[in-house]
Amino acid sequence: MKADDVKPGMRNLDLELKVVDMEEPHTFEKKGKQGKVVTAVCEDDSGRVKVSLWDEDVDRVETGDRIRVEGGYSRLFKGELRVSAGRYGEIVVLT
Repeated sequence: MKADDVKPGMRNLDLELKVVDMEEPHTFEKKGKQGKVVTAVCEDDSGRVKVSLWDEDVDRVETGDRIRVEGGYSRLFKGELRVSAGRYGEIVVLT
């Protein structure tokens, strides 16, 4: 699948993307546990999509990396389309 094909509410997404920019990480607390999240702007030859990186993925992914989102999902967050690996998917760093 290509970035331009992603629509809100999709499941089991597989995408190969290049990370072109990353926002500053945010920390949060949920149910007594600390976590962190960062939004990465990613692209392929069809367009751009924002990817939410959670917890350990925040430290593994850097601007310029090629990543593969396996088994991810999409949704609208604050009016913007976001892709995430979620609980059942995975972010694989290719380079």
